[in-house]
Order: sequence, then C-alpha cells, then structure tokens
Amino acid sequence: MEEKQVFHKEIGDWYAQYGSQVSKLAQDLWAQPELSLEEFKACAWTKAFMEEQGFQVETYHCKGENLPHNTVIATAGSGSPVIGFYGEYDALPNMGQEAVPYRAPREGAGHGCGHCLMTPACASAAAAAWHTMQKLGLKGTIRFIATPAEETVEGKPLLMKRGAFDGLDCCLSWHPTPWDLMPAEGVLQAASSYKFEFFGKAAHAAISPEAGRSALEAAELMNVGVQYLRGHVTDDVRIGYTYLDTGGAANVVPEYAATHYFVRARDMDRADEVAQRVCACARGAATMTGTTCKATLLQANSETAIVHSFNRFLFASTLATPMLKYGPEEEEFARQLHKSVFGEEGPDPLPHSLEAPTGVDDHYAGSTDAGYLTKLVPTARLYGLGIVRDMPGHHWGVVASVGTEIGRKAALYVGQCLAQCAVETALHPEKILEWKQELHDKVGDVVVRYPGEL
Repeated sequence: MEEKQVFHKEIGDWYAQYGSQVSKLAQDLWAQPELSLEEFKACAWTKAFMEEQGFQVETYHCKGENLPHNTVIATAGSGSPVIGFYGEYDALPNMGQEAVPYRAPREGAGHGCGHCLMTPACASAAAAAWHTMQKLGLKGTIRFIATPAEETVEGKPLLMKRGAFDGLDCCLSWHPTPWDLMPAEGVLQAASSYKFEFFGKAAHAAISPEAGRSALEAAELMNVGVQYLRGHVTDDVRIGYTYLDTGGAANVVPEYAATHYFVRARDMDRADEVAQRVCACARGAATMTGTTCKATLLQANSETAIVHSFNRFLFASTLATPMLKYGPEEEEFARQLHKSVFGEEGPDPLPHSLEAPTGVDDHYAGSTDAGYLTKLVPTARLYGLGIVRDMPGHHWGVVASVGTEIGRKAALYVGQCLAQCAVETALHPEKILEWKQELHDKVGDVVVRYPGEL
C-alpha cells in the first residue's frame, strides 16, 4: 500500500468557504436537467464558478461552431505536472422525479445517473487543489473539463479530437453509485454506435407495389438477422437498436429507413468483430430487398484501462480525508426510499464507507465515453456514494437520491478526496512516471477510432 498521507488543512479551509456554492451548483444542475449536447445552462453556471476561482476558462460546443456552448475547459497554473479533472452534467430523457422518497414524477429529463453531482465535485476539487498548491508554493497546472454528452457516449471522443485532453499527465474523476466508495477497478466495456440507412424506391403500395423497393423491409430484415446473430456471440456482447426513421405513410413503399445500433463487448477488437457481422446483416438485407445500405460509425469507445498503482495512491488520499457523515434525516430518507423501491427498508441503505482496492481488474457490462481517455492518460476514478444503496441505474430512485443532501454531501466529501490526491501528486510528481509505465505496459500504443462512414 501507499504511504500514509496527511490531509491538507488548506483543502478543508477552501470547502468551508465555498462549500455552499458547490452545493448550489449541484442543486441547480439537478433542478434544471439538460439532455446530452444541450447542457447550455450547466456550461454557463460551471464557467462562472471556475472563473470566480481564478481559472482561465474556454467554452464551446463539442460538435461545432455557431452553436450554444456546452463544454468548459478551465485552466490554472503552468508547467508540470498537468493534473486533469473531468466532470459530466447531462441528464436522461423522461426521468423527471421530485426529491422525495416515493414515486413523484416530474415532466421531462432527470439526473438518473447522478451527473449533476460529478461536475460540482470535480470542479470544486480542481479549485481546492489549485488554492492549496498556491498556499504550499507548488508548481504545476490544474485543468478541469466539464464534458457533455456522456449518456450518448460521444462527448469525450469529440473533445479528444479537439485536443481538450492533450498534455495531461494524469486525470481524476468520480461517479456516484449506490455502493460504498472505492477507486474504480471495473473495466467498462467497449461500445460503438452505428447508423444504418437504407435507400429503396418509392411506389404506390396498392397499385404498383412491384415497382417499389422497400427500405423499411430492408431495415426489418437486418434486425431479424441480428436477432439470430445474438445466439452466436460471446456472453459479454450486447447489441441494442432502435428505429430512427421508418419511411412515412403506410400506403407508400418506403424509399428510406434508418436504424441506430449499439454494439458492446469486453474489448474493442471483439466489438469491432461483432460490428462487422452486424454490417453483414445490413448488406444482406439490402441485397434481399433490392435496396442499398450506408453504414456510419457514429462513435467508438474502447474498454477502460485500470491503473492500479494510481488507484492505490488515490485510496491513500481518501483515507487521509475526513470521512463523510450523514445525519438522521438522510438516514430516514434512505430507509423510506429503499422501501418504496424494493418493498422493504433493507440493511444499511445509505452508503457511507470506504472499500480498499484489490489490485485486480473486474469487468462490468456498462460503458463510458472515457474509454480511450483512460488508455491515453493515467486515470483514476472514484466510484460510490451519493445514491441510496441498491438503486437501479437510470432509475427514478437515483434522481431522488442525488437531489437531496445524500448527493450533495457526497459531492463535497469526494471533492476533498480528489483535491487531496491532486495536491499529493504535485508534491510527488515522480509517481506519474510509475502510473504511465503501468498504463503503457497494459495497453501499449493506442489508436483512437473516430466517426466516419464505413
């Protein structure tokens, strides 16, 4: 294990002064949720927060110019080491819920993944770390990146293409989850997103159906082929789809149809291999129907890479940080919410403890848009806290949890853990060489795949 760390009082002083502003940012993000690529208010609020803390801030829209801004790049200091933090702040559609321990829907989006806590925690960690580094006379650069569109797994690859993560020596983050806090050891799956378009020939469906070539039938036949494909892939593979366009009126042979596919697998090579078979189903369907097909890679995200030496260092920082404390009100809310969702209160429904890293890769079925980032930059992420125990992901119970002090107190606590780690990294920059070597030994040279027609 890493040597014992001593918590930096300057971090605690910063949170004592600015903690209410961090909580307000979390509450504002929760109360006015925005969908992927539409995080306009979140961007403006985060920009103002980081500027107040003395950071130089750049904003833009991750998908192009002349669009409302949804991305924040905030930088303070100069020189090495360059320590990065990233947060997320997009919500999920049709997930609105009041911050009460029973089902009380609100119209529209909701933070069913807890992203409303991530940016406040990580932005405040960056600010507190920079404040402390100045007090201690430490050299280095702090960069905080508020990343949009994680739920559509496209934000970070778009930012990588623009160079937002270039030059980072290491990167820190956190994701709230309904379990106790620990450095992430679960390898999240590779995930690729594809659009399939079919082009046929329109005709009157009753008078001259023989003249038509149905793009919709091609899309349906493709989906049938993929259904059979699911029986001939490894257990880690997940293939999901939806229709984007079904062609219009029922009395016209559709000349256009489109589908959207997600292909997930344990690693990028397997995901690519399965994707090629999905593409073969599309081409075969086009051949059967006399149509043509166009396949476009919308986004590719590799599996994540775990740097266990960095995880051990981060865990030492969490041990040094004064532990999170909840009160009777939060405990009662957790018991009631757990009972509402599961029909029983359950033992210890409020995560509040630490778990030590094991040093062994685990594997999860989920994915993230940070996959390639974790292969290019040593990245350590804390997972846990902020959500009542056992809550399913992307669920109204998550929205309720993160809209209360259960979520906001977790964000303040984890922010201090991350700030402690960043300051200790600035004090011991030689550690970064160890993290970089472990990462290179694990993944080798990495080639990032960007969107384009297949």
